[in-house]
Amino acid sequence: MPTSKHKKILFWLGLSLPMLALLAMTWLVHQSSGQFSDSYNWVMRNYKVLDLFEQTQLHIVDAEANQRGYLLTGHAEYLDPYRAAMQNIRDNLAELKKFTRRDPAQQANVFALEKMVGDELVFDPASVVFSGSNPASNSVVLLTQRGKAKLDQMRRVLFAAHEEQEQALGRQQERAEADVFYTQIMSVVLIVAVSLALAMVLVILLRLEKLQEFVTICAWTGRVKFQGRWLRLDEYLKQQFGISVSHSLSQDAADKMMREIEEMNRPGSPPAA
Repeated sequence: MPTSKHKKILFWLGLSLPMLALLAMTWLVHQSSGQFSDSYNWVMRNYKVLDLFEQTQLHIVDAEANQRGYLLTGHAEYLDPYRAAMQNIRDNLAELKKFTRRDPAQQANVFALEKMVGDELVFDPASVVFSGSNPASNSVVLLTQRGKAKLDQMRRVLFAAHEEQEQALGRQQERAEADVFYTQIMSVVLIVAVSLALAMVLVILLRLEKLQEFVTICAWTGRVKFQGRWLRLDEYLKQQFGISVSHSLSQDAADKMMREIEEMNRPGSPPAA
């Protein structure tokens, strides 16, 4: 049976564990909320980056087509769509730089794409010299082939950037799943801890209830009435509370016994019956 020291330890554990578990669950909820918020923001930013890459690719195709149309025909009607597409490309690249500032690999892809756009798509319409209705130094086939090569080169960079972002999204998903698993484990541990604490509290309450029961003691023999039987006090304590009792002799009883022995050994005293 547990000793008095162990009972005190169990008592304080029963009182402190629910409070500790409550604090731990509060912390866990706070951490989970923060992780969910971070994961949500990261995923939304990730999809924003993917969308910007796709938009940039569409604007690059639009800009190249209008650039080629102007170089082939010399018609000014191609310039406004070209300028609008180029402005959209610059805006998208600026946003991509902002959203990928903590990702060196994506930053490298964005800067490479920006350089290609500057080298291949930027031109001055005033510097183009035409002869009649066709460009003087460009043929339809040459411009078409060159435009296809430019687009293929930029698509390769965009594809690499898209793949890099998809892989980052996959890694984030794995981390999120690991966080969810960790949170579930912690929740189970806390539930078990709270259950144990409640069990301890229940045991303490049951023992307190036993202590509050009335006990009938024989006024003559000092025996205790327990479940219809009259038991010695040590037997009652053992059966009811699991308390082991050792026997000794009080000082008053010892003094009385010594006086009786001395009285019996005194000359002229009557012999003991």
